[in-house]
Amino acid sequence: MSKQSESKKFLIVDDSSVERTLVRGLIRKHWPNCSILEAADGEEGLRAIESESPDLVLTDVCMPRSGGLDMLAALRDKKSVVPVVVMSGIGDAESAVKALHAGAASYIPKSKLPELLYPTISMVSEFAETHQNRRRVIGCLKGMELQFELDNDNSLIMPLVRYLEDHIGSLQVCDESELVRIGVALHESLTNAINHGNLELDSDLRQDDERLFYELGESRRLIWPYCDRRVQVFASLGSERVRFVIRDEGPGFNHQKIQDPTQAENLDRVGGRGLLLIHSFMDEVSYNDRGNEITLVKYTSAGRKLLVTMSESKSRSPARELVDCPA
Repeated sequence: MSKQSESKKFLIVDDSSVERTLVRGLIRKHWPNCSILEAADGEEGLRAIESESPDLVLTDVCMPRSGGLDMLAALRDKKSVVPVVVMSGIGDAESAVKALHAGAASYIPKSKLPELLYPTISMVSEFAETHQNRRRVIGCLKGMELQFELDNDNSLIMPLVRYLEDHIGSLQVCDESELVRIGVALHESLTNAINHGNLELDSDLRQDDERLFYELGESRRLIWPYCDRRVQVFASLGSERVRFVIRDEGPGFNHQKIQDPTQAENLDRVGGRGLLLIHSFMDEVSYNDRGNEITLVKYTSAGRKLLVTMSESKSRSPARELVDCPA
């Protein structure tokens, strides 16, 4: 979604008129010609979604009568593909985590709305718009293996994610909302590999001043040893699962000391937010011993059914492996 004048339609769901006014003002700042709908709770939000078909929904998590979690559950039952971004206030940390697992495309702490609303909406909308015509694509692809080598250029991340999503969409193994979530997890993982892996940028620097963080990254791209490092990306796409291995050439880190991103005290941390999205959107997340490689796995509906069948089977025959192209 560009910052140009566009006739986009947003829905803000929040029981506080003050909060709705704040969010409306922030949206108008970047999309002056958009349409903005408002609802005071999840039930009103559902009615607005059904009658008005907004392009994106921003919702509070906790509301008196019907909250964001109730709305997300109803949208999932209806197989709605409208992207939902949750806004979490102080004390809503646990509910924000639940919302991500329930189908939200992303979340923004209310304390960070001025800084994060525009980039979050832009990223989620780009993914969502790419998938709107996904159901029109008819493909015969059953599986494939892909390998990429990226230099430390963050502008390559979005085109690569879109390329991978195109192939996953051709397999027709998940719905549009799941594709958006996979895309967000890949985007965060690739960003971490470049910025924290190869360029060795400290997350704490972003807490103090994001401008200094990115300025240091740009300078390190041009000097040794950072300039010689690459990011290796392996993608194995099958009918039962999709698997991604992302490996940087930095010194690695002790992944066992990662602060739990689901803990309330870490949700507002810039770095913790990315890890929370990755762990919430993928079924399996693991690291190698060195800490310079992350593996992401997402099971399709066929893969999940097979896992259940395998776990319930009492046969003594060896359990068959899920179909996958080895990375």
